[in-house]
Amino acid sequence: MSYRVLHYNWAPYFQKPTLGGGVSVYCKNLIDYTTQKDNWHVTFLYSGTDYIYFNKRPHIKPIRNQNHPHVPTFSLVNSPIIAPSHFAFDDPLGNVKQPALEKCFQEFLDTQAPFSVIHFHNLEGITANCLKIAKESGAKVVFSLHNYWAVCPQVNLWRLEQSHCDDNLDGRACLACLPIPPNSERELAMRRLEFLGNSLDLKGRSLPLNLLKKLVALFYKIQRPLVVQTRSPLLKTLELKGANLPQQAEAYQFRRQEIVSLINRYVDVALSVSDRTAAIYRYYGVDPTRLSTQYIGSKATQFPVPPHNPAIYSPGQPFRCVYMGVPRKDKGFYFLLEELRCLSATELSTLELVVASKIADRTELDLAMQQKGPLLSLAQSLHRLIYHPGYSHENLPKILDGIHLGIVPPLWEDNLPQVTYELLACRVPVLCSNRGGAQEFVRHPAFIFDPGKKGDFQQKLSTIRDNPHLLTEFWQEARTVRSLEQHFQELIEVYAGCGN
Repeated sequence: MSYRVLHYNWAPYFQKPTLGGGVSVYCKNLIDYTTQKDNWHVTFLYSGTDYIYFNKRPHIKPIRNQNHPHVPTFSLVNSPIIAPSHFAFDDPLGNVKQPALEKCFQEFLDTQAPFSVIHFHNLEGITANCLKIAKESGAKVVFSLHNYWAVCPQVNLWRLEQSHCDDNLDGRACLACLPIPPNSERELAMRRLEFLGNSLDLKGRSLPLNLLKKLVALFYKIQRPLVVQTRSPLLKTLELKGANLPQQAEAYQFRRQEIVSLINRYVDVALSVSDRTAAIYRYYGVDPTRLSTQYIGSKATQFPVPPHNPAIYSPGQPFRCVYMGVPRKDKGFYFLLEELRCLSATELSTLELVVASKIADRTELDLAMQQKGPLLSLAQSLHRLIYHPGYSHENLPKILDGIHLGIVPPLWEDNLPQVTYELLACRVPVLCSNRGGAQEFVRHPAFIFDPGKKGDFQQKLSTIRDNPHLLTEFWQEARTVRSLEQHFQELIEVYAGCGN
């Protein structure tokens, strides 16, 4: 049987630097796999990324795909919905429906040979109404739930960049959810310049183009504060009646309800990357019969296991822990540093912390020059701190060699952190929070903590260190990481079976 599959993702996985994070890597690996199979014809579409100065209406443009030259690749240029999602946060109704964009998407499908499957890896950059258009084209529709975009325009149910959101108060909580609103005008200007450079095959090498980008960035850096200082309504006395103001909360609530309704009507399979993700979508009204959990495969299964792993720990020697990945508050990085700071001086003096994470926060970089800041101030109390400004798959086995415990402490409902796979594949036990999907691979209760319960992290860490046999018992409970081959074979079965 022959399959024609359209993959949609907002980010072009083949461009450098790569946009879209782990989802783009996943799309690349998936297309790598299916293009090697007989009778599979793959097309890739992205949107919300490319913008041009001329012909500003939404339109489809064929794009050269350096990774897969034989895969037909298209960009929906000038999408009214700029991606990623936070740039479109202030347009909740536009996330649902945009007639000009949907007409463009419809015409694109009409010009292609019929697709057997249309696989949406997200809906950022287009609208939820595209699910309906895809289904009415005759294709089976698969929607991967890599994040919570369908129920949260900020995508990760993380309120005010501070805490997990489990109640949007009928949309009222959404109104002030972004403490620093994105400058979409600046972003559009920079993307138009970037697309111009790519079209001319300059790829950042042109001195005039780079100078123009800097001038545009400087303009918006100066312009935004001036606008605020001269036009803000809070510069004068106000008297407002709520009934006379736009009812924006209703728009956010409508967005959530309508997107869930569109999923229930037009998606054949909503693929969840963890049971926890599926449970959250069920809570918000997605039909359980549409939901299917499928754990993503990982290239980490191909890593060589570090020679000293699983590392044996004996009381009295330094206990080696590692944090890997993005150093953000929602990822639990700063939570981890403060929890460690609360340990006794004796415990800290026998703890070695390895951090493989590129810190870009300007305040912390500045404080680090004085041996201060959240990370380097903690180092003064540790047995040793080893810091790597990021990591690659090539050097990961070396970084993890001899590590006793990996720490994955998300404070948001992280669908399934990829670092969990990488740690397990390198035979490093994982202490994780009970937020999100990491706990489904850890499973041992001694290695799962509640970040909302005071002292729980510290108690779990101390118990593991004081009882080294737990590090061995961990592997009796831990779930085995799937290979890419296993995962993609299961996904092909989904394609074959959905809608039957």
